[in-house]
Amino acid sequence: MNRIRGSIFFSVFAAMLGLMLIAPIMPPLIRELGMKESHSGLIISLGSIAMAVMAPVWGRFSDLRGRKPIILIGFIGMSMSCGLFALALYGGLNEWIGGGMLLSLLIVTRSLIGMFIPAVLSSAQAYMGDVTKGEERGSGMAIISAANGLGLVFGPAIAGAFTMIGLLWPLYFGIFIAVAAFIIALLLIPSAKPVIQEKPPKVNPFQRGLRMYLAAGLVTMVGIMTLQVIGGFYFQDQLALSPAATARMVSFGLMFSGAAMLIMQVIQMKWLKWQPRPMILLGSLFLLASMVLFLVSSQLPVYYFSFFLFGMGSGLMMPGFMGGASLAVSREQQGGAAGLVAAIQGISAVITPLLTTTLYQVDKHIPFMLVAILVVVTSIIMLGMKKNQSNSVVESVRSL
Repeated sequence: MNRIRGSIFFSVFAAMLGLMLIAPIMPPLIRELGMKESHSGLIISLGSIAMAVMAPVWGRFSDLRGRKPIILIGFIGMSMSCGLFALALYGGLNEWIGGGMLLSLLIVTRSLIGMFIPAVLSSAQAYMGDVTKGEERGSGMAIISAANGLGLVFGPAIAGAFTMIGLLWPLYFGIFIAVAAFIIALLLIPSAKPVIQEKPPKVNPFQRGLRMYLAAGLVTMVGIMTLQVIGGFYFQDQLALSPAATARMVSFGLMFSGAAMLIMQVIQMKWLKWQPRPMILLGSLFLLASMVLFLVSSQLPVYYFSFFLFGMGSGLMMPGFMGGASLAVSREQQGGAAGLVAAIQGISAVITPLLTTTLYQVDKHIPFMLVAILVVVTSIIMLGMKKNQSNSVVESVRSL
């Protein structure tokens, strides 16, 4: 069991790491290629749309074909598409191609990366649902969440380190990590029969029980993306920092968030072992507190503390909504539910940058205020679930 969980953890970590290696290098690469800033947003956004569309599809395929084959396909596709993306960029930097042809190739190859990464994320989460009983589901999803969080934090840091060699080296490392993850998954993840032998039953994202956890997931990911997208602008304006000092400050802040996220997930796995609902409610309090401190303070130590609180909150909410979504569906629908959870990440990556940057131009405080309001509304609705849905959740836990 430890071997399975460890290999699932590394698979998710490698997939998220590969995804997050791209974002930090796009702005300098776009300028080096003589393209417009809007082209960078277009490339990343269309890749995120591909991720949101394909995640449920891969999840359903994993129900029908088995988890391991889809994970392996995901890493094969990830390594090949990352290689093609790097090749297109290399061609542009050496002036082999340019103009509309280069932009088209970058959009297509980045979209391919977005298509294959959710094959790993969806299938790995569904596999964790297969190997954990109802009472252990929260702790199992904390492993998935920890891998997600570490990928989110270490991806940009590793990309920054490799850019000291060259702008394309983070992509070369992405190819290597995908190949390594493929070998590890091939050797360590046991093969298992598909959970169903016929066409998998469709999962309705609006069905009772599931919809609330998907909504909590969207709020969590919007909060994470908001901090990543407008955090640098906000802290530079608040503290009057230079660009270099802003980059260092945000990097340290995200490291604090990542550490807090990991700490909370270890606590959940080892000691708390809470069910999804209390995890989301407590995580919401931490998340709300961090947003309030971001809004009312203008002191660097307070901001670092807020980053830590944010990590604690997201470290509870991520396994909470993942575990809740898994428990809300039957065994035959684990892949479908995991695909919807993975799609949430893609959807948030599409809507959050556009929404938060637009709101920031109106007033720099509005994005954080929006996240705080969404967290409060989610908590109130989650509290209202108790009477109506506690019996159905208990039945799901027992049946799983």
